Amino acid sequence: MQTLDFLLAGFQAAFQIGAFLTIVVGLLIGVIAGALPGISFVNAMAMALPFTYAMDVTHAMLFLGGIYVGGVFGGSISAIMINVPGTPASLPSTWDGYAMTKRGQVKRALTIAVTASATGGLVSALMLTFLSAPFASFAMKFSQPEFFAATVLGLVSVIAIAKDRPIITMISLLIGVAIGTVGVDPLYGQARFSFGVPEVESGIRFVVVMIGLFAIGEVVDLVSTDRDLRPKKPQGKASGASFRDILNLKGPILRGTGIGCMIGVIPGAGATPGAVIAYGIEKQVNPRGSEFGTGVEAGLAAPEAAKNATTGAAMVPLLTLGIPGSAATAIMLAAMMLQGVNPGPLLFVMDPSMVYTIFAAMIIANVLMIGAGVGVAQMFSTLMRTPPAILAGFIVVLSLIGAFGVRNNIFDVYVCLAFGVVGWAMKRVGFPSAPLVLGVILGPLAERYFLTAVANSHQDFTVFFTRPISATILLLALVFVLWSLWPSVKSLVGRRSVQEAGLDSN
Repeated sequence: MQTLDFLLAGFQAAFQIGAFLTIVVGLLIGVIAGALPGISFVNAMAMALPFTYAMDVTHAMLFLGGIYVGGVFGGSISAIMINVPGTPASLPSTWDGYAMTKRGQVKRALTIAVTASATGGLVSALMLTFLSAPFASFAMKFSQPEFFAATVLGLVSVIAIAKDRPIITMISLLIGVAIGTVGVDPLYGQARFSFGVPEVESGIRFVVVMIGLFAIGEVVDLVSTDRDLRPKKPQGKASGASFRDILNLKGPILRGTGIGCMIGVIPGAGATPGAVIAYGIEKQVNPRGSEFGTGVEAGLAAPEAAKNATTGAAMVPLLTLGIPGSAATAIMLAAMMLQGVNPGPLLFVMDPSMVYTIFAAMIIANVLMIGAGVGVAQMFSTLMRTPPAILAGFIVVLSLIGAFGVRNNIFDVYVCLAFGVVGWAMKRVGFPSAPLVLGVILGPLAERYFLTAVANSHQDFTVFFTRPISATILLLALVFVLWSLWPSVKSLVGRRSVQEAGLDSN
């Protein structure tokens, strides 16, 4: 009952005019920043950090929290409409979401995406409110071996999108992992694959690779094929998804929400592994899993619910332990410390009103996100009515600005353009680019966790299997791989049996 009383007081504080407007403004900034290709919502939060100096700590957290919630969803708008993920976590949304757009179902795809995202975010916000202490205790048991195992699980999920080409997909993934190793070794500080070029020693950022492969590559393909980038007009009146349609997707949404909550509470995991793992698992358990990638609604709903479910979950270790669960919550931690507030278990005793106002604000932001998402999507719909040449030029300019803004480095612009050509070539020959991006994102994380775990265990490589949680996660990854490959193996065995039977008959 005390929790409910605190939460009710938090809602009363959050619905005051000043606090409510702070949430709304932050939410709109987050959705727009996430939707613009190359403009990360994390960068928006970093740029907004100085403005929090003039706010009290509660309003600062409401402002940054609104940007966080809106930004995680915002990347799906451009992912669905123009096949350019605004954030790495929105990458799975391109696989089925953009396919729906090409069929003239853009409004339906956006309705499913925003509803699934709001559901996942709302459930995670409620989890943040009522289950912070138990989840924080669980997260405390995670160390480098567990982080490595969780990242490996995200990497093997790429097999779920392999369809009937697992070898080519794995090659693409390994190329991405190799690209992620370029730069300075995270443990020993030695330059790798820099070939004496100082700019390369700082590494190749996954955001730059993603912008080049998807945004620039898409534009190059558009120009070279004289293809209309605008979505097809639907037959009859365009309609979104009805309540019954959303209800029919309750399974993928709930599964994605559960996965996102579990992944998000792990410090350092973030929304990208949650979305990828949710997509991979949904592909295995869904009756239409073999059709994923062609515009299956469940393939859009599951990762959308998962990535927004990580928002509230990632704040659990932040508020209860003082450990940021993602880059966004690290900025929120900085805002709290700049105000002289140290998050941790004592915060719930010293200032429960602030804590539960944040909880209430997360719930409010996820409800308001539906309206904000629809509004920004409408803005993008207007943009999509422009001639393809003008739209292509807008995407290129915006993408190059985004690539430059990652580190304010012109070298990143050259890298972005180079990967744009690579992305176009991969698209023309049918070589999957999504696994490459996932390799660039998750590969360095896996390497850092692996090296740190081995160093901390005095070169004991069995540490990953002697710790129960990491061993369980790695076992799940192995089961996931075998489960994903089983249809291909079964088909291969069947063909060989038929061939042998034919030889015997001769």
